[in-house]
Amino acid sequence: MPQNTFDKENWMDQVLDVGRLKLTDIVWPGAHNCGMDQKAPGHTFILGNWTACQDESFAAQLANGARALDIRLGYSSGSTASAFYFHHNGFKSGRTLDELIDAVTRFLDKHPGEFIVLDFHELGDGDNSFNYPLFNEVLIRELGPRLVPSENASLTIEQLKRASPRRRIVMAVPARRELDDDVYWPRIIHKWTGSTFTGPEELRTHITTQLAEAPYRFLWSLSATGYTLLGGATRLSEHINDWFHSSRGLINRCSIINIDYFNDSDLARYCWIANSEKAVYGERATESV
Repeated sequence: MPQNTFDKENWMDQVLDVGRLKLTDIVWPGAHNCGMDQKAPGHTFILGNWTACQDESFAAQLANGARALDIRLGYSSGSTASAFYFHHNGFKSGRTLDELIDAVTRFLDKHPGEFIVLDFHELGDGDNSFNYPLFNEVLIRELGPRLVPSENASLTIEQLKRASPRRRIVMAVPARRELDDDVYWPRIIHKWTGSTFTGPEELRTHITTQLAEAPYRFLWSLSATGYTLLGGATRLSEHINDWFHSSRGLINRCSIINIDYFNDSDLARYCWIANSEKAVYGERATESV
């Protein structure tokens, strides 16, 4: 592919020698709180600044290169996927699980060389009950044939593609007896600042501190998100493009990079470059920070 072009919809499939990598080797561009976007039906002008974390829908996030979706679900009532709703600390966006399933399946039908991580980081909403058996039933019925089982974590992408033309989804969930750990991957650890309100300098320090210990041989998520009292989730695209620029060497030590307003940044492009370097140079690609 010419250097001046970047195909956001097929970038993983076009990583140089990507078949050598395992899914745990990949540097994944991630959309934080993917179901809380400004185009969601429940988005309001008054609360939107404090609850929205993305600009557009699941489909748009995937089309713009996001490959790890950070998911927070609650359960209302009913027996279908639409009973599970997306929320941010209890504030609902109006988006539901069936919309996510539809966006993911449509995307993979068009782009079978791509892989997606569905990081179900939070299942529940405060004291409200969560229907785990129904959640499991819906996911297995709708996405089961597309799931990469956890037992295949040691396989390379080349081996995974050879084994199945459809299994392209990693689904990570909290440990529950109702959820089969042979199918689902372990809950993904999120490394964040620990502060509700985080500015760019504090976030930059957090990132460099966390990456000094990396890389690890499992999926983990680096939260590169900021939040202010007046503005809510902060647009940090200029900082993201600086901190994770290929020339700095930090990005090669990452697993999932979880950001707000995904479409603003060039993160997917930098992940494409980082994965190409890791495929060609192996561990040497992570040595320089």
